[in-house]
Amino acid sequence: PLCNHAEGEPREFVERAIEIGLDEIGFSEHSPWMIQHPHEKLAPTEEEFAHYVETVQSLQREYGNNGDRSLSIRLGVEMDFVPHRLEPAREWQDKYPWDYVIGSVHHLDGWGFDNPAYKAEFGRRNIGEVYGAYFGAVVEMANTGLFDCVGHLDLIKKFGHRPDEDLTPMYRNLASHLKKADVAVELNTSGLDKDAREFYPARGMLEALAEAGVPLTMGSDAHRPQEVGRYFDRGRDLLRLLGVNEIVAWERRERRMVPL
Repeated sequence: PLCNHAEGEPREFVERAIEIGLDEIGFSEHSPWMIQHPHEKLAPTEEEFAHYVETVQSLQREYGNNGDRSLSIRLGVEMDFVPHRLEPAREWQDKYPWDYVIGSVHHLDGWGFDNPAYKAEFGRRNIGEVYGAYFGAVVEMANTGLFDCVGHLDLIKKFGHRPDEDLTPMYRNLASHLKKADVAVELNTSGLDKDAREFYPARGMLEALAEAGVPLTMGSDAHRPQEVGRYFDRGRDLLRLLGVNEIVAWERRERRMVPL
């Protein structure tokens, strides 16, 4: 509820995870660093964010040793990539004991391309150039070393816009850069419920990542309790089909591999 575009209390997300048989759940609230236009609220304030951290830590204590209702709960954050704020962002990260930090690109030169309020801008731009600018920003973000994982890697397709050209060369180039940057990539299952109608990233991108040996993880990007773990069975089956047999989990920003 702190980000103003989600529903439910943290405890409800935990209970849903237990209900569907997950062993571990990670919370990834949007950081106060998220770019917001006037009169928008898409992320918590600094004070609200401190409350978020306290809430997750309280749930960790409560569910960490709770018999048949035990659940590992990880403290995470999703941080916007804002190139001119990198040093303050680095200092801000040190305030909290993160298990993982997700880096996401939601803006291109101030354009919030995944916000429905601004999607008409796609009709005024060359889609191929937009994709190139977006993936360029992802590479720049990965190279900062600030992030453990790239979130919803091809979010630029959220509203269904895709260039006419074959994206395979772009996918392979991006995978090569991400491998060198030593960051993981999230298979984000929420794309199936968007106009994109497929996972983030697309299968072709996943194939390039798997071939390059980029570590992968899986997230449902749940903004409501009932979305926790959505489509994980389909995501797991796809990863296995691509020869991926384990995914990344984190504790205090240290990776560990979890068998699929």
